[in-house]
Amino acid sequence: MLRLALPIAFQQLLVSCAQLVDTAMVTRLGNVVVSSVGVSSRWIFLMNLFYFGISSGSAAMIAQFWGAKEKSNIKRSYGIALIFGAAVAAVFSVSMFTVPELMLRVFTDEQAVIETGAQYMKIVAFMGIFSAFNQITCTALRATERVNPPLFTSIAAVAVNTVLNYILIYGKLGFPAMGIRGAALATLTSTLVQSILLLIVLRTSKEIYSDPIKDFFNLSKAFFRRFSIVCLPVVFNEVAWAMGTNIYAMVFARQGSESYAGYTIFSSIEQIAFVFFVGICHACSIMTGKTIGEGKNLGAYKQAKKFVIMTPIIGLITGTVLAFVRNPLLSLLEIETQGAFDVASSLILLYCLWLPIRNIPYTLIVGTFRAGGDTKIGIFYDCISLYAISIPVVVYLGFFAKVDFVYLIMAMYLCEDIPKTIMSLIRFKNKKWIRNLTDK
Repeated sequence: MLRLALPIAFQQLLVSCAQLVDTAMVTRLGNVVVSSVGVSSRWIFLMNLFYFGISSGSAAMIAQFWGAKEKSNIKRSYGIALIFGAAVAAVFSVSMFTVPELMLRVFTDEQAVIETGAQYMKIVAFMGIFSAFNQITCTALRATERVNPPLFTSIAAVAVNTVLNYILIYGKLGFPAMGIRGAALATLTSTLVQSILLLIVLRTSKEIYSDPIKDFFNLSKAFFRRFSIVCLPVVFNEVAWAMGTNIYAMVFARQGSESYAGYTIFSSIEQIAFVFFVGICHACSIMTGKTIGEGKNLGAYKQAKKFVIMTPIIGLITGTVLAFVRNPLLSLLEIETQGAFDVASSLILLYCLWLPIRNIPYTLIVGTFRAGGDTKIGIFYDCISLYAISIPVVVYLGFFAKVDFVYLIMAMYLCEDIPKTIMSLIRFKNKKWIRNLTDK
């Protein structure tokens, strides 16, 4: 578990630190710029969730095929995932470049935020295809227990992003100060660099991914259908969840730029705490999927149970540490107003208190059920917890009851996580999630 989880967690930590660096470097430009990046990032977040759904669904099949030693099906699963990812990238890239103002208006009605955010989106629109390739390729490599190449390429990408942020945002080394456009260009360039490095890794590999390119696209209707049955429910699940979280963002962004700036800063720090659970979840998915592919269903259940127990324990430890360091960490950022600082600090503390519960359904749905081939159940759980309970409560409290911003976030956590956790634990206990995808 540690051999798989630690490199994955460290890779995610690098990505989260890069996001925090992005936020830190634009905070001195003011709350409007911070809010603009935060609002723009909601669409990038949605795009990446499409990619995550595609890669997560393909990983469920690749891990089981890896356990069953069906290398030809691994290659075909990776090829189909790339086709799906390219289609999503085309839609998002064109939209973000041609109608960024319209997209931003979904989340905010502050004209200054919209105009500033549009400058950012028009540049990052070009990273769509590279992001798709990076995420799908990294997930495919990890599903075959190659966790180091994604880590090393991420280190390079984060280094490029950090250096270019410093140079382009503030105009160092003779470059003009580009502000938010510099942050966007740094993000685009670092994403391209990772794609180039991953392509080199694939073509110099001595295993599956160095085979002739045509082998990855040697597809039949039967296999395409088989892949779609597993993968598309995951994509729909991620999109359903992403749309729900974007509805949250529509409510949060309309509570004022100061509150949303605090929320944007909190979100960057939240992602750092989340890295441990990403590592656990992916290790669970790889090990559980491989064990099922080997035909050891009971062993897979016992393995997954250990991950379920581990999740709240790590949540308690992580939450305790983060609660104590939150204010010193925030003090490192040049936050424009005390109000934004206070919102970020309160939200971090709330998150720390809820952290032992927050990621249990994540480990179960994403790490366990999908690896077991049960890719549809997550949609059902999100429809109940997100759309039937949490979103109506958040919309009412934000637009009509006008509650304090921190209480709004607290309501979101309680209404979404409690029912989803209960349903997920029941599903895990009855073992109906175990399905061998390698069976013809």
